[in-house]
Amino acid sequence: MSLMWNKFKEVLVVTVLSATALSCIGQSDNSRVIKREKMKVIYIMDPQCGWCYGNSSNIKSLYQEYGDKLEFELLVGGMWLGPNAPKGGEGLSGFLQTHAPRMSQTTGAQVGQAYYDLAKDPSYTFSSLEPSAAIVAVRQIAPDKLFEFVGLVQKALILDGKRLDKQETYQQIVEQLSIDYSTFQKVWMTESNVQETIQEFKRAGSMASGFPTLLVETAVGTHPLAAGYFDLNQMKSKLDSL
Repeated sequence: MSLMWNKFKEVLVVTVLSATALSCIGQSDNSRVIKREKMKVIYIMDPQCGWCYGNSSNIKSLYQEYGDKLEFELLVGGMWLGPNAPKGGEGLSGFLQTHAPRMSQTTGAQVGQAYYDLAKDPSYTFSSLEPSAAIVAVRQIAPDKLFEFVGLVQKALILDGKRLDKQETYQQIVEQLSIDYSTFQKVWMTESNVQETIQEFKRAGSMASGFPTLLVETAVGTHPLAAGYFDLNQMKSKLDSL
């Protein structure tokens, strides 16, 4: 893992420079909807983003209800990378304990004490790279299970306090979803998959100023549906009006 990280460090630093302005967004600033044919819904998130965790059941519900009517694409954003990825410590744990309860109260998503405990661990870096690369890998291996996988990854971190740089965390999740774990292992942190993940960070950074972001792509361009956590029923109404 450390060899792979070092190999891509220079590339990641460049990526960080374009990603530093990106952050978790709280409740959504919903925008107008433009009607067009052949539309695609684009969801931009980061596995380290607490509001994305709070929104995970909403986006999964939208995908399940509208996936046969609209094309869906999920992009990872690269919120915390390289030197900008915070290490565990009392400061980080205190920050999370101050801000996470509001997310939990607003969204209903539970935050576990194990998450705060992990945030105190100085041996752990809250990097977006490893979980994002896992998401990109599952998109290749089992695209129909992508949204469910993403939700379980964030639950493993924020509810159960699992490290997202360890293979064991993903093994339990992929096996739960009946995804072949040996295939996942072969793809996860390979050079090609990490490079694809880094390119995705750049693309997401050109489309969103924070996470989560929901967009609709039409024949004439890409337009915002929501910036931040969104209400599920309100978003269903928006999609019904497309």
